[in-house]
Amino acid sequence: MQREPMTDGSGTATTASSQEEQALHPKHVAWIEARGISAELAGKFGLATVHRNGAAWLSVPYVEWGKPVNHKYRLTSEKRHMMDPDAPLTLWNHDCLIEDSDQPLVICEGEWDALTALQLGWRAVSVPNGAPSAETDDPANAKRYEFLWRARDQINRVSRIILATDDDAAGKALRADLIALIGADRCSFVDYPFGCKDLNEVLTELGADAVHRALREAKPVPVEGLYRLSDFPDMPEVRGMPLGIDAMDGKIEIVPGTLTVFTGYANMGKTTITNTVIAHAVMRGMNVCVGSFETAPKPILRDHIARALIGCSAYEFPSHPQRRDAFATLEAQVRIISNSLNEDLEIDIDGLLELARTAAVRDGCKLFIFDPWNEVEHKRRHDETVTEYVGRAIRAVKRFARQHNVAVWIVAHPTKPQKGVNQMPSLYDVSDSANWSNKADYGLVYHRKDKTQNEGQLAVVKVRMGLPGECCVETVMFDHRNSRITGKAA
Repeated sequence: MQREPMTDGSGTATTASSQEEQALHPKHVAWIEARGISAELAGKFGLATVHRNGAAWLSVPYVEWGKPVNHKYRLTSEKRHMMDPDAPLTLWNHDCLIEDSDQPLVICEGEWDALTALQLGWRAVSVPNGAPSAETDDPANAKRYEFLWRARDQINRVSRIILATDDDAAGKALRADLIALIGADRCSFVDYPFGCKDLNEVLTELGADAVHRALREAKPVPVEGLYRLSDFPDMPEVRGMPLGIDAMDGKIEIVPGTLTVFTGYANMGKTTITNTVIAHAVMRGMNVCVGSFETAPKPILRDHIARALIGCSAYEFPSHPQRRDAFATLEAQVRIISNSLNEDLEIDIDGLLELARTAAVRDGCKLFIFDPWNEVEHKRRHDETVTEYVGRAIRAVKRFARQHNVAVWIVAHPTKPQKGVNQMPSLYDVSDSANWSNKADYGLVYHRKDKTQNEGQLAVVKVRMGLPGECCVETVMFDHRNSRITGKAA
């Protein structure tokens, strides 16, 4: 099998020719023992001195199934390596894999690190050709990793593997390649003590106990989506803000990082509810972004929120002395997402969240209300069902809420009730998907049995565990005197 030649460090390929082998030269013995490795152990693994062209090379045999198939040679006076020409690449100490063992397997970047582990009773091998300069694009088909395929059946029998590659860029690239080839589920990696980059340095600098500790405390390779409890940061205390509707105090709050789904049949007054919430948030100093897709931003949305902000009636509003200040406050604290100035602008879920991201980052908005959901341009992927699309869209919204630590409210219409039925809808009645109920953090429903009466039921139907609030049904009404939703007077 053809293999890549070793280099002498200058990029020049070198190979070994005929040589005369003898027992370890005293200088080689001293060099090995200076690294904290027993010369007797080195001799047991066949290390020997080889003379070539007047130089003494330290020879390290690569044995596979009891037979030497390759050798690595190095000068100890300078860092020069070479291997037998046209010899196969195999793991150093390959044959430890043949024996049945419950021990983990330590895979090292060099023979000296493997000898360090072996000397302390661990089962260890070394890659034959060091580390690549960068992660390999296609390690499964890379020639440099043929040694893993040669030992595939034996490695597949190992239940736990410790990767003890060097703590430098090349060593981390080798580690990444090995993880890709072997699988993260079986692999741990060594986190070296400060100032050490490999096992042999740990031995010479800190001693045998430090090597044992480093190997015992090898960390499982992180797998995205699978964690230990210690991987999660301690969460701060959940702090929300009341809606500004007295009947809802203690029942539901505006909490950063959450999604509230608000539903109710058309023309019941959901926007009046949200106007009260927006006005209260603005009064508390919170910047708000409204995706207004049904209600004209000016004058309807502006005037209704301004009246609730002031706390005045529709009759008083046109001449109210605080009217101009209310407009100025809304100009400073409220941002509108709308296509009313450009009807050709199609706002799909990606466009909506990009505009919302700008409002969060640039304008400091912390509460987002998208009203209503059905007016967003919904573009499903090829072969994507409506339910799959809604699930994907809700996940994107929740991800946005968490990443920017903002509260998001989505006003979503339920399907039309059957003729003659006038029951309060649930989140499961929201059009297109049960995901509205399953994925919401808060669920809120507003319903009026008789639209001619100034009275309705506002129900908290879901509060995710760990969030402030509780499920309830409260009777509320619109107070014309202050243009806000309030609890029904006793």
